[in-house]
Amino acid sequence: MKQLFDDKAASYDAWYQTGAGRYVDRVEKEAIWAYLEPRAGMTVLDVGCGTGNYTLELARAGLKATGVDISSGMLAIAKAKAVAEGLAVEFIQADAVKLPFPDNCFDAVISVSALEFLPDLAAALRECYRVVKPGGRLVVGVIGRDSAWGRYYSAKAGRDPGSVFSRARLYTLDELMDAMPGGQIKARAVLFTPPDFDYTNEQLAREVESAAGRAGRTDGGFICAVAFK
Repeated sequence: MKQLFDDKAASYDAWYQTGAGRYVDRVEKEAIWAYLEPRAGMTVLDVGCGTGNYTLELARAGLKATGVDISSGMLAIAKAKAVAEGLAVEFIQADAVKLPFPDNCFDAVISVSALEFLPDLAAALRECYRVVKPGGRLVVGVIGRDSAWGRYYSAKAGRDPGSVFSRARLYTLDELMDAMPGGQIKARAVLFTPPDFDYTNEQLAREVESAAGRAGRTDGGFICAVAFK
């Protein structure tokens, strides 16, 4: 898995420069921030941080952010971006199921589009929850299986055995909720526009998103949950 993501590191950020990538990133971040409720000075661990998309955003907002990832290639890019912006972010190479931190040491832990690439979701979630302080929270977002995006990535994996998605296991909203540790859990689905949507029409995309939310749909391309400790 490490080598697979190392090989993709150089081209990974190009997705965020596309119309779909920019829109998807905004929708997903809105959902994650709503559950995280970030505040300046908060200590947050980003598990599976990749090239630092969320970690750097947290640091820009005045949070004390730490990112961990198994891929040295991804981390090298994340570190370079932090240096270029003058952001004090610590990036550490580590396995998500064996975090190099003591119990109860972060105000919050987040993991976005990472844990679906691990063989045991529940074990990874328990390890993330372990390092959350009492009174803190674990916020997780993954690709929703029962969605246009889930079908898109599954088809991509079928066509290309070298794709990172050939190693992914996707989940439904109910499955994510069942795997979350702790007793206080909230969850929701977002991203109801399909991959082939015309993302130059953001107003229409937002209307689709709002209508799906009002209808209580759970088949979004991005599913996220929060567990309080």
